[in-house]
Amino acid sequence: MELSDIQILKKKDMFAEKGKVCKHLGIIESGVLRSYIEKDDSEFIKDFYFPGSIVVSYGSFLTRDPSIGYIQALEDTNLITLSRSAYDQLMKESNEWLKFGKYISDNLLIRKCRRETSFLMEDAYERYKLLLKTYPGVEQYVSQYHIAAYLGIKPESLSRLKSLNIGQ
Repeated sequence: MELSDIQILKKKDMFAEKGKVCKHLGIIESGVLRSYIEKDDSEFIKDFYFPGSIVVSYGSFLTRDPSIGYIQALEDTNLITLSRSAYDQLMKESNEWLKFGKYISDNLLIRKCRRETSFLMEDAYERYKLLLKTYPGVEQYVSQYHIAAYLGIKPESLSRLKSLNIGQ
């Protein structure tokens, strides 16, 4: 039985959608994705995913409840995917897979905590510096509009931040 699969997303295709259960966990081979939620006709970007990243609407994947947001390809993307049933099977088979599952949950929790703390404790300038440190080269792959949405600011505010020559 084949446990993993290959999924190819074209730019703007969805990996996870609001209101639908996320049935797969993905490991990005190539491409870039973003996760976001919508409120009052605005998009709030929660995270970006680059090659080597694990991508999943984790709450939905684990609980089988509908996702509250979206995960979308920002460019053509190739992923290795694992269904929830395959994931569960692997977790039962060995301690190595249990360690992998723990790695996934720990990694996602740490990213979430860093992001929340950044929004609570830092200004936009500090959040921008953290973004550049966390995702070197992010500006080569992600539009200024999406970076501004990630930082919780308007694109024109991002232009002002960039003029401060961060990291130089």
